[in-house]
Amino acid sequence: MHPENIWIVIVLLVVILAGSNLLMLALVRGWRPHKGEKGFLQNFTQPWKTENDQWKELSERVKQLEEREK
Repeated sequence: MHPENIWIVIVLLVVILAGSNLLMLALVRGWRPHKGEKGFLQNFTQPWKTENDQWKELSERVKQLEEREK
């Protein structure tokens, strides 16, 4: 076995591992919400929050209209 080939394999392995770690770090940083933005992971923790808010708004509007008719 040639010792030069072993060093090439070791260097390539280190470069691949470091590159994949940097890529994962960039992906996680991109998912984190910035100020005033909704984060990607918020959809997993509160999946129906927007729908609930819309239904709540509709319900309040219907109540207002029913009170106006009385």
